[in-house]
Amino acid sequence: MNTFQPPPQMPVFAGGFSYGVGVSIGVLLLITTITLTSYFCTRNQHSSSPSQTNQDLTRVHHHHHVIIDVVPGLDEDTIQSYPKILYSEVKGNSTSSCCHICLGDFKGNHMLRQLPDCNHLFHLKCVDTWLRQNPTCPVCRTSPLPTPLAEVVSLASSVATIRMS
Repeated sequence: MNTFQPPPQMPVFAGGFSYGVGVSIGVLLLITTITLTSYFCTRNQHSSSPSQTNQDLTRVHHHHHVIIDVVPGLDEDTIQSYPKILYSEVKGNSTSSCCHICLGDFKGNHMLRQLPDCNHLFHLKCVDTWLRQNPTCPVCRTSPLPTPLAEVVSLASSVATIRMS
């Protein structure tokens, strides 16, 4: 008689084992890629040396790292050298009726400060605080101090003027 014999079966763990090995190798590759990327990114970040073009930069050495402390804004003498004006004196001549920092309206007895070059007006306390933290006008970003960027912008505008004529 013919007896039916089932075909030989592969062990159950063989298919699951190869799947597990594949997943394990994939996870190890992912962890290795993340670790190497992190290493190279932080190494490049620490090895890049900052340029010392500004005399206000202070270098502090700590564990072979360089920390740069940049003094933002303008010094007090420069800020105080900008003209102070009562709003009642410029009320008719000024196109601005509010401070662009606090957005408060100017009143006749408010003391204002006028920035050089751009002639924008601001409340005295508002713009003094701003200029201690930022060296530029809050409206047009004109800098009263000569900077390399200002020289490049003036050079670019003069080239554009020459090309237009």
